Amino acid sequence: MRRELKNFLFCGLALSIIAGCAAQKQVVSPQPCPPFAPSAVYEQKTDNFLVILDTSETMADLHNKQVKLQIAKSTIERMNQSIPAIKLNAGLRTYGRGYRLFSIFQTDLIYGIKPYSKGELSCALGKADMAMGNSPMAKALTKACDDIHQLAGTTAVILVSDGKPTDQGALQAAESMKKVCGDKVCIYTILIGDDVDGKKLMDDIAKAGGCGFSVNADTLASCEKMASFVEQVFFRKKCSDEDADGVCDNADKCPGTPRGAKVNAQGCWVIDNVLFDFDKADIKPEASPVLDECVAVLKNNPNVKIQIQGHTDGRGTDIYNQRLSERRAAAVKRYFVQKGVKASMLTTIGYGKSRPIASNATDEGRAKNRRVELHALP
Repeated sequence: MRRELKNFLFCGLALSIIAGCAAQKQVVSPQPCPPFAPSAVYEQKTDNFLVILDTSETMADLHNKQVKLQIAKSTIERMNQSIPAIKLNAGLRTYGRGYRLFSIFQTDLIYGIKPYSKGELSCALGKADMAMGNSPMAKALTKACDDIHQLAGTTAVILVSDGKPTDQGALQAAESMKKVCGDKVCIYTILIGDDVDGKKLMDDIAKAGGCGFSVNADTLASCEKMASFVEQVFFRKKCSDEDADGVCDNADKCPGTPRGAKVNAQGCWVIDNVLFDFDKADIKPEASPVLDECVAVLKNNPNVKIQIQGHTDGRGTDIYNQRLSERRAAAVKRYFVQKGVKASMLTTIGYGKSRPIASNATDEGRAKNRRVELHALP
């Protein structure tokens, strides 16, 4: 009798878990939004997206007389409504105690990663109904890297938080994610609230992605602004027929594209042929025309943001090459600033020898790897 009762209770619990999502009340956005309707000039650029939601105790605080967790959930649901009927994989990861009070890892993948369903995502979002516990943002980003690194295509990671982690290394975890996934991932951050330190951290995490951007949830409150966000995260404008080779002389991706620039996976321009001599961070004379072309574009388009990425070939230690790649990126930044470009338009990052574009077994390949890339950010 006791065994039968135990089996009955186990089966009942299993059925309740299976049926729970269907019975769960979906999140309701205070302003329902129609799906973004891309015109024929747009093409899909993102194949997967993973939302990382902060459900820690600081998200129980008020911002503009609203609980921050509810602002976050409403923002995500408004995005959910605004995504058009395109083929995507999606996931939702939480961190804190807001989904599972006794979570061992304090971060849980509560939806996906699986073929995207508006209803299922909304249902999963509804389960994150508490704001409790610590805020292990670095741990969540590290786990998110595990979630996405084997996915095919490009992935948008969307971090929604007030930017107040209780663990260390959130920025480093984002940088590690980028090193693992490369151009297959863009990081977008949505700040909840107006904490100054939180904004800086969220800005830095978005920059670490090399593409993507940071935005405050307050600016996404209207359907028009959310449609623009969805457009930038999931779509890009196509090159013209004349640019079928993938090189756009005047790409309509980001304002002011230098002649001969390529279009990257995020729909903005990239210059990838600023090369360096072995073990040097000095800009070669033949790079000046390319850099001067970029200077002219940046001066005419003061809202453009550029990430300067330094790289090395495969010879030498990881630590030495990391520092050398950072010096190369810094040298290009100095060149731009000396030519009159505002430093606030420029960020630098070094990737060491972790992202070769050619074989390090030949002199020719190593020469191509000793480079700086300039990435316009959307």
